Amino acid sequence: MASVEKRTTKDGKSSRWRVKWRDGGRRENPWSSRTFDYQTDARRFKTLVEAAGERMPTPEQLAERGFAQLVPAGVVLTPEPAEGQLTFRAYAEEWLRQLVKPHPETVRKYRERLEKHVFPRLGDRPIAEITRREMREWQQGLRDAGLSAKTIANIRGESVVPIFKAACRPGEDGEPAVRTSNPMDGLPLPEGPRAERDILESPDEARLFLEAAYQVDPEAADLLLCKLSTGLRWGEVSALPPRAVNVARGTVSIVQVLRKVNRRWVVEPKPKTKQATGRCRCRRR
Repeated sequence: MASVEKRTTKDGKSSRWRVKWRDGGRRENPWSSRTFDYQTDARRFKTLVEAAGERMPTPEQLAERGFAQLVPAGVVLTPEPAEGQLTFRAYAEEWLRQLVKPHPETVRKYRERLEKHVFPRLGDRPIAEITRREMREWQQGLRDAGLSAKTIANIRGESVVPIFKAACRPGEDGEPAVRTSNPMDGLPLPEGPRAERDILESPDEARLFLEAAYQVDPEAADLLLCKLSTGLRWGEVSALPPRAVNVARGTVSIVQVLRKVNRRWVVEPKPKTKQATGRCRCRRR
């Protein structure tokens, strides 16, 4: 009988899932196996192997169940999807090309998330046929792989939900919508252990925190004081130039931000919002 094993990567930071079985279920036959990033994928594949009589599923079965990446090279299955069978990957690529407002780094981040966390499972599926069950299993697979609820929320909120929303709208030239409903509507995040929030419960606790920070690194503590006083993002606080601070008025103006572009930190002049002025008192005690 096929089984699923959890295996830890060499760096010890993540896990993968291996499905093992003996051909035909016979002990004298050697072991066969396939490894997956997500536990839900491994379980689905195990079910497929068992349904095939403890054998490797056929290429057609693999493709039909979302395992096209396991089809042997050179095997021709079916022609390219017809117009009515637009894949999620193809639609997502077009959606990315039509984005206007996002910063190029934001688009790169969306694409990276799709390539890493979405396309392996959903990329070759016709977008019109993706079900709510598939999306629930996809989310749970991310959770099983060790992703936090916040990370999953970011992936689905920025790189998945908008694609399905766009697919539910008619085309610019009046073409019918690709989908009639959004499979993500009302779908809750997978449950998991809740991380404790790092918050300061009272002004007294904030004062003690700042006093300790000034003893360790006064310059960094100035940034921390500014962040606590204004609620600015770290990218905004860390990029503040001297000219942005008005000591007389006790205000700071967001004139530039620090952000990561192609995995490098750069300072950019464009603020993230139109109303980008915060007030804080930067006097030390």
